[in-house]
Amino acid sequence: MYPAMKELLGKEPFDVEEFTKVTAAAEQEIKDKQEKLVNDFQCLESNNMLAMSHLREGQSYSDMIADLRECGEEINKLRLLCARSILSIANGYCDSGTPLKELLFAGMQGVKNAALVYNFAPGISFIDFATPHICRHIEEYIQDGESAIDRLYKEYKEVLDNAKQAYYDYRHPECNVVTYSAQPEKARVHLFATAKIGRCHKEIKTAADYVEWRLVDAAAHLPDDYDERDKFIRTKPFAVQDALYSGECRDFVKPVGGEWSICTSPAGERIAISALTDRETLRTLLEQLLEILANLSKNRFRSFHEWRIAKGK
Repeated sequence: MYPAMKELLGKEPFDVEEFTKVTAAAEQEIKDKQEKLVNDFQCLESNNMLAMSHLREGQSYSDMIADLRECGEEINKLRLLCARSILSIANGYCDSGTPLKELLFAGMQGVKNAALVYNFAPGISFIDFATPHICRHIEEYIQDGESAIDRLYKEYKEVLDNAKQAYYDYRHPECNVVTYSAQPEKARVHLFATAKIGRCHKEIKTAADYVEWRLVDAAAHLPDDYDERDKFIRTKPFAVQDALYSGECRDFVKPVGGEWSICTSPAGERIAISALTDRETLRTLLEQLLEILANLSKNRFRSFHEWRIAKGK
């Protein structure tokens, strides 16, 4: 077991040489695990759904999470990983008149808050990411003469909470379309030959929602105003033989606040799927969507950690 940071900083008198020796030995072993440590630290709520009997008398679930955030194995190792960097940073503030030991305490709180908002950006290690946050905590400690951890923690946790909310918003379409499953070809032929037209329309719209969701999941980046834009599904040209329109079409589009439509080619005029009545044409539309779906990679849904890396949140 690694020594707790409180043990190292709590000794009187404080021995800088011992502090450096112990943390240097721990650093190398921890270094390769830093990303997992941060991920586990950020996910404490979901990773520690303990029974109420595990709580100490008078302790709330929120208190338990707060204790785990402050004293858990993950944050202790992250502080050990950053300890030599914090010592180097703190030495740069020695002319402030604040004892080195107190500067180190403040810097360690910076590690905790940096761990809340680290977004796993490729090429940026946690230590590099944490450095400006460590400096901020030390500088505010010098300025105020006391730890600013409670005030800053709320600010940093809001960043993490916003990232989680963005992830939940990203996952929301799954709730509507994840149950979609294409019927066997024979069943599709029967459905489009005998079902009510409204049922055929619904089958196509559901498939289009699912395909668009899968395309979004596969995308590396989305524009910030994605939800305010028309949604497109690109297709190869296909023939339409309907009383409303006869000719070539390509692509599906769903305007903001509107419904799925197909586009005439090359004019690009939009025809709402709900306006079409030819059954063979409707089945052609569904087959176009299923062909796209078959070509999409069957990758599993991204975890919060994977999504943050891909989206840079």
